[in-house]
Amino acid sequence: MKTIVLSFLIGFVGLTPIVHAQSDLSFYHLGELTPQHNIYNPVFFPDADFYVSLPLISGVSTNINNSFTYSDLFAEIEGSDSVQFDPDNLLSNVNNGDRLSFDGSISLLQVGFHVGKGAVQLFANERVKSRLYYPKTLMQYLLAGNGDYLGQEISENNLRGDGSYYREYGAGYSHELSIMGGKKLRVGMKIKYLQGFIQAEVDEDAMVNILTDQDNYNVRVTTNQSVLRTAGLDAIENADYLVSNGNNGFGFDIGADLQINPKLNVALAINDIGSITWKEGVKNYELIESEATFGGMDLRNLDNAGDVLKDTLEQLFDYQVIEDGQFKTKLNTRVFVSGSYKVIPKGTVTATVMTRNDLGDLSLTYGFGYTHYVGRMLTVSASLSRKPKQGIAIGGGFGARLGIVQLYTSVDNMIGFTDVRNMQNLNVRVGVNFLFGRHSVKKEKDKKSDNLDEPSKSKSVKGKIGPFPDEYELHHLHDIGN
Repeated sequence: MKTIVLSFLIGFVGLTPIVHAQSDLSFYHLGELTPQHNIYNPVFFPDADFYVSLPLISGVSTNINNSFTYSDLFAEIEGSDSVQFDPDNLLSNVNNGDRLSFDGSISLLQVGFHVGKGAVQLFANERVKSRLYYPKTLMQYLLAGNGDYLGQEISENNLRGDGSYYREYGAGYSHELSIMGGKKLRVGMKIKYLQGFIQAEVDEDAMVNILTDQDNYNVRVTTNQSVLRTAGLDAIENADYLVSNGNNGFGFDIGADLQINPKLNVALAINDIGSITWKEGVKNYELIESEATFGGMDLRNLDNAGDVLKDTLEQLFDYQVIEDGQFKTKLNTRVFVSGSYKVIPKGTVTATVMTRNDLGDLSLTYGFGYTHYVGRMLTVSASLSRKPKQGIAIGGGFGARLGIVQLYTSVDNMIGFTDVRNMQNLNVRVGVNFLFGRHSVKKEKDKKSDNLDEPSKSKSVKGKIGPFPDEYELHHLHDIGN
C-alpha cells in the first residue's frame, strides 16, 4: 500500500505538466466568433441563427503554465550535444509562490439557437485541471544539500497541490434589453450539473520540518497530521463509473455585455461558481506518525538524492486509510472584465483582465488585442498578454467560415515555438463548428421592416390654409349670415 501511495504522489507531480485553462486571451479577443466563446461569458453567441458543435472535433483546448523552462533545468555540456541537470540554475529561477498548472477541456456536444430577443445554449464538456506549488525551501534543501543547514531547522508549508477530472452538462439563456435611452444590455446565465470522476488534493495545512544534526548528520523530519484526499482512483477503470456515479455537484456562470454606444462595449462575467461533493470511491490517506529520524544522510552527494528521498517518504508516511465519508471541492472561479472599441469599421481593440482562484490565491492575467474582420468569411486577431510569474506573450488566432462550416484556432504564445526550451506556457485551441444562418442579417432586416411599418410623423396638409388654428376658424359665421 505504501508503494501505491508513493507511486500516486510521484505520478501526480509528473503528469501535471502533460495535462493543464483557461487564461487564453488570444481566443477571447476573437470576440463572439465561435460557440466556444460562451465559456467566457454566457451572453456570447456566434453570428448564427442556429449552431451545432459535435464531439471531439468542435473543441479541444490545452493550457500549460510553468514558472521555469527547460533551459532552467538543464545546461549544455561544453564540447558535446548532451545536457546535464543544473540544480543551481533551477534554484535561482524558482521563487516562492511559483507553480505548475494545467487546464484541459474537450467539447462533447454544444447546440445553440435564438428565441426572440433571447438565446438558448445546451452543452456538455470534459474538464481536467491540476495545480502544484513548488516548495522552494524543500527544493533548496534537497538539491543544494543539507550542509548549509547544519543545526538549523527548516520549515516548508508550501506543499499545496490538487488535480481534478469531471464532466459538466449545462444549459444557458441570455436576453437582450434596452436601457438608459436605448442602450443595449445583454444578460445571461448558465446552470451546470457536474459529474466528478477523479480528485486528489493535499491538505492545505500540510507542513514538514527538517533538522540536520551538525555533529552526525542525523536528519529529524516532523510533519503535522496532514491528509491526502482522493476519489475515483480505483473506480476509474469501471465503465459504469464513467457514465454515472455518486460524485456530483452544481455550478453556474453569470455575465453581462453593455453597448454604451455603437463603438464601445463593456463586458463582465463570473464563471465556475460551484462545487462537487465526492462520495464514491473516496480514499483519504491520513498521516499518523509525525516524526522520524534518519541517520547519517549527506545530501551534498546528489547521486543518491533520489533514493534518499524515496526511503524517507516510505518510512515517514505511516498512515491510515479512511474510505468512509465524503468531502467537497470548489471550482476554480474566474472573473473576466473587458472593454472593446471599434477603431475602424472592420477593426476592434479589446482590453481584458482575468482573475482566478488558485488554491486560495488570486492570480491576475491581463491582455490587449486587436481583431480584424476580413469580409464575412475570415476573422483574425493578435494579442499581448501577461500571466502570473511570466513575461509578456504574443498570441494570435483566426476563424474562417466556409458556408455552414467554421474553422478556428488560437495560440497564446507564438514566440515560444521559436525556442521551445525557453517556453513557460502553451495554450492552444482548435476546432470545427457548424453554423446555420446569420443572425446579424436577420436583425438588420427586422430593423428595416420596423422602420417601414412606423406611421409617418409628418402632418397632413389641410385643404385650406388659414392664419388661425382649427378651433379659431370663423367659417360658422358665414353660415349664420345666410
